[in-house]
Amino acid sequence: MFRALRQFSTSRASLGPKMQVYEPLPRLRNGQCLMEYVKQAQYEKFDKTGAKRKALSLANKERIRADDIVTVVYKNQKPVTGQVLMVKRSGLNSTVLLRNKITGLGVEMNIPVYHPNIIRLDIVRRPVAYKPRNRHYYIRNSRLDVGEIGASGN
Repeated sequence: MFRALRQFSTSRASLGPKMQVYEPLPRLRNGQCLMEYVKQAQYEKFDKTGAKRKALSLANKERIRADDIVTVVYKNQKPVTGQVLMVKRSGLNSTVLLRNKITGLGVEMNIPVYHPNIIRLDIVRRPVAYKPRNRHYYIRNSRLDVGEIGASGN
């Protein structure tokens, strides 16, 4: 049965010239894989100066860490100031969790660092000595909780 099918199959030469229906895919970008190239393009789009990447980089000594007091400057609204409870470093999905007390009520804001409306992150104050944890959830509603932090960083 297979021999019979083979007899009637057409060869490639008999089909004629190959028609190109779509544009060919571009070659690898200098040997860089596609996902790395897309990631770099997204970083260029949302962080033109590289300041946000530098602020989150673990290799940088002046990076944003838990227990810092940070001001987030937006394009079209007032700046937000708070104590950093947690920094989540996950590429373009990196976030910073800020806590502040407003009229005695604890308020937490999860700020996406690479959001297009965020201009920059300014470190207002660093602690004398950092606490030995990366995530400071334990300070909520305890004697260690933050006071009211104004724009001046009091």
